[in-house]
Amino acid sequence: MRIVVLKPDRKLARAMQRGGYPPVGTDAACRRGRGRWQRRGSSEAKGDDVAEAGPLTEESAQEKHWRSLLDKGKIHARGSFDRGLIKSVCVVGGGPSGLACCRALCDAGMQVTLLQESRGLGGKLCTKFVNGKDDPTLHFDMGVQLLLPKGPLKEELEGAVAPWPAPGRFTRIECRGDWRRWWIERVSSHPTDGYVVGVPSMSAIGRHLASRCGEGLNIHLDRTAHVRGRIPETGQWEVEWSREAATGGQLRYRPELADVPMEVGRDSFDAVVLAFESNKILKGCKSGYKMTQPSATPEIRHRIQGRAKTSQMWNLMVAFDLELPMPWDAAVVDGHPSIAWVAVDSSKPERARVPQCFMVFSTRAWADWKQWGKREVERDLLEEFLSFLESVLGRRPPRPSFVLSGRWGNNTETVLTGTRAVGEFPMRALGHHEGHAPAVWDAPGHMGATGDWARGFSVSDAYSAGVELASEIIAETERELGA
Repeated sequence: MRIVVLKPDRKLARAMQRGGYPPVGTDAACRRGRGRWQRRGSSEAKGDDVAEAGPLTEESAQEKHWRSLLDKGKIHARGSFDRGLIKSVCVVGGGPSGLACCRALCDAGMQVTLLQESRGLGGKLCTKFVNGKDDPTLHFDMGVQLLLPKGPLKEELEGAVAPWPAPGRFTRIECRGDWRRWWIERVSSHPTDGYVVGVPSMSAIGRHLASRCGEGLNIHLDRTAHVRGRIPETGQWEVEWSREAATGGQLRYRPELADVPMEVGRDSFDAVVLAFESNKILKGCKSGYKMTQPSATPEIRHRIQGRAKTSQMWNLMVAFDLELPMPWDAAVVDGHPSIAWVAVDSSKPERARVPQCFMVFSTRAWADWKQWGKREVERDLLEEFLSFLESVLGRRPPRPSFVLSGRWGNNTETVLTGTRAVGEFPMRALGHHEGHAPAVWDAPGHMGATGDWARGFSVSDAYSAGVELASEIIAETERELGA
């Protein structure tokens, strides 16, 4: 696996923005090769441009088979459209489904390029370190809170996860009342068998899954993909990746986005996989540095439209300078008008204990009640949380030392298999659909789409969906080889 970090090159960027490659012989020119831009005069990227991760793997039987066909001239190393063969794939999205698809395609001997719009891999498996990774004291799991691994994912996580919550420290709290007045009616213990979290962070799971793909995978981080269309002469998909300017709200979360890189990457691929949220596949994204146009083929749009839907919710990151005497590490909250989940992130394995960090998720009803602004959430939902802690502890907690809200607009609500969501996030995202789930693959268009929305609501569903799509792509190539 190679993680590629491109150096800024303003002449190259301007040439790309004009719609063409830089002229041969200019200082800005770069040589294109194997799914990544490389410096001129080097057959491989060197130094800080490439970070190796994971051991080299022995060539698989499938790789040897395709290598023999390549040597005999029956297929081309790239651009195999004339026979319908797929040797190179661009996977857009580095969440569990995208990483699963990468792993299966790499194991089959294909050349895979992964484009990820954020700084890290894992998608909703994300831990935010407020002061940067060099200072892990303020840490919050922004998306997935815990896992109950099932299906193909279960065998892939050894060494990357640890049990959490501890026995007796997982609680269900039942509340009664309404928006004006509520109270805790019952507290019960929740089973902890099988639940795990990433160590030392949830983000470590994404890195672990990527490391298992071997050297056939090239990764470009912190870049938004733009699928430009198919090249008439070859039938390959042309894909660019870059990063646009951030909005003011995005800069508040990530001040480093003020430094906009100038380089633009570009390459062509036999197939493209869209491995991200269904609504973004259909509508694209209009927000700042993630801005991109929708690129799904009509067949994929037809398969998804009206069937895979999302909802929104809010989370709240809260930290206290003193460690509060919490009677539990995680609480599922039923019946509260605004709070669905509270986790003491500082209680997770290999995390800093102080400041004591909490992650709070709102109910969907609260999120849908009005068009909330971030400042409003940090005021109103914080007050609800402090009142909730007062009921739990029997005394008013101190004012927190850190508060930050986040809106999650892509909570999976309906899926292609028809499975119904039960309860609020994150508990609704712990199952695994065991029935049939056909892959979303447009064979004539050489494009696929995948995500948890193709099967169910969990990380396990997302991973299984990625494996199933990769199997469809591999099977089509094998059918072409047989023909």
